[in-house]
Amino acid sequence: MGDGIMVFSVNPPLEYKLIKEIVKGHPEVPEILERHFGEGCLKRKGFKVKTLEMACILFHVDKKLVLQDFERIGE
Repeated sequence: MGDGIMVFSVNPPLEYKLIKEIVKGHPEVPEILERHFGEGCLKRKGFKVKTLEMACILFHVDKKLVLQDFERIGE
């Protein structure tokens, strides 16, 4: 990409999506998030407008473990 063209992904990896987008349409996601981030995490001010990666950094949560739980949803 040395020609100065920037490419934006229409469907970014899960860890780069906002939490509110991850929760939308997936009733099992809040339970997973509460397991990792604590009960009531989705009610915390500003929590839903963070990316999953940023929330993991801020709350010292292992991103790999959260993503593994999300992968199990489709099984």
